Amino acid sequence: MHNLVRFGVGMLMAVGAVSVGAQTAEHSAESPTAPVWRCGNTYSHQPCASGQTVPTQDARTPEQREQAQVQQQRLNALLDARDQERAAQAAQEQQRAAAAYREQKRLLALQQREAKKAKRVAEKAHAARHKHRLQQTRGRRVVIPPSPDAAP
Repeated sequence: MHNLVRFGVGMLMAVGAVSVGAQTAEHSAESPTAPVWRCGNTYSHQPCASGQTVPTQDARTPEQREQAQVQQQRLNALLDARDQERAAQAAQEQQRAAAAYREQKRLLALQQREAKKAKRVAEKAHAARHKHRLQQTRGRRVVIPPSPDAAP
């Protein structure tokens, strides 16, 4: 809520600064009594269909304007500090996310290496069993009995 109030004050001051700037431009380009028209979300010196005139005279004293400028400068400094803090937090979060990604990638590579190693060990064991079976069959003698039809 407090930030919302600050935002509202900042917006009012910004609109005031714009109206002062517009007023200065108006006085240089138009006569001092030329009205400013609000046409929807835009402002113009030209009347429009559903427009309303907007008072452009700044009723504040020079001291009040100076106080408003000082307050706006303080507000801008606070907003800049907040933006810098948010940027620093975002950078830290990005670094944490990058570190987590690198750790996840490292663990995945480690799992893949272990899986390859386990596969090689299993293949070697299989090859050893196969070789052992071949050696066992080489030592056997196969005797084929003569067929009963064969003559002695």
